[in-house]
Amino acid sequence: MKRFIVPLLLLAVMLAVLPIAALHGVAETGSEQGEGSAAESEIPDDTLVTYGYLKQLREQLKKEIIAELTASGGITVDTVYNEVVVKEGEIILLSSESELIYRGGGAVAITSSNKEGEGITDMSGNTEIFSGEALEYGHIYFSSASQSKKAVLVTGASAYFTIRGSYEIV
Repeated sequence: MKRFIVPLLLLAVMLAVLPIAALHGVAETGSEQGEGSAAESEIPDDTLVTYGYLKQLREQLKKEIIAELTASGGITVDTVYNEVVVKEGEIILLSSESELIYRGGGAVAITSSNKEGEGITDMSGNTEIFSGEALEYGHIYFSSASQSKKAVLVTGASAYFTIRGSYEIV
């Protein structure tokens, strides 16, 4: 029995050490030959990156980019969506860069200009709507920055919207 235990232990040790020695030899020959770019040489060979670290890094980068863009006046960030119910005859005055999702009821667009590029953009239908045109259920509308004033008049008993950006109900 002892005759079999010693060779088996020796074999187990060799199997455990051999891959480590082979990897060590490959790493040394690569560094001796000067392979790899300068960027690779700055990163240690034993660096481990976890999924949690990448998620954390992504969130940090996103916050930094948004902060830099908003500080320079490049964009405004308003990610709050408001559920709005508007009664018949009331008007929603849209600011530039307002976004609304029409979710039912009766409503028509009001624009101060009928020139191309100054209406309310129907993102779902890939069109532009102007005064008197009805909003379509489930479509997303965007009030782009232009000189034209844009609003939505509720024609039914009530209308339902999800709005992002600034607006005023009169």
